[in-house]
Amino acid sequence: MSKPPTSRSPKGYLSKALTFAARPLDMANPCLQGRKRRCGRPTTDVTEDLDQYLLEIAAGLFVQHGYAGTSIDQIARKACASKQTLYRRYPSKEALFIAVVTNLTGSVLRAMEETPLTNPLEELRHISRLMLDLTLRPDALGTYRILIADGHRHPSLQQQAVMAIGQPFHNNFVRLLKAAEQKGQINPGYATDTTARLLTGMITGWPMEDSLFGLNPLQTEPERDLFFNEAWSFFLSAVGGRPVAPSLSTQEAPA
Repeated sequence: MSKPPTSRSPKGYLSKALTFAARPLDMANPCLQGRKRRCGRPTTDVTEDLDQYLLEIAAGLFVQHGYAGTSIDQIARKACASKQTLYRRYPSKEALFIAVVTNLTGSVLRAMEETPLTNPLEELRHISRLMLDLTLRPDALGTYRILIADGHRHPSLQQQAVMAIGQPFHNNFVRLLKAAEQKGQINPGYATDTTARLLTGMITGWPMEDSLFGLNPLQTEPERDLFFNEAWSFFLSAVGGRPVAPSLSTQEAPA
């Protein structure tokens, strides 16, 4: 019988992070309802719930109205909070938008950083699959559209998005490639920036492009699995990697 993933494994950590993000908010809490009375010093859980709530409200408005069409005042009204509540956390709308994007990708980035490197090639495979799922999420696609539509008007917004999201993703892919090379799982000379970019581009490039055009590719799990497995096999053949068998946690337990 297979053992359930631990909280230190990539799958276990991601599951824990996503469970927290999806946890229903306690809307009976007067702080979350925006009532104009003191609530005392908030607990850590209340603060985290409020932070998550504000980011979700902001994300929805940014996706609906775009970056330029969304104001701090709109977000505060929608969240039934004061503008001071937002400004205490985020000094500007740009900082709030970067926080929204970082929150969107945070669980996957944390899963990447927590990988134990016992089997780097398998971990790279798992993280690459998570990245495909993240890329096709509606909220992620909405964020890409904002950066495409409004980024040229706000160059620092694009630069911060790259520093907060793109660079950490890239660094973790390179880290796993180097670990795989050291363990002899891929041929020498392929643990490079270029290999990392080719891998992420192959996995997310076409699905993202079609999704941004509204064509909605890879809507079902079997479609994504088929596409990803073919892309991964192509990558392995290019870098001289050996195929990695699916982990026990993804297989049915023997009868």
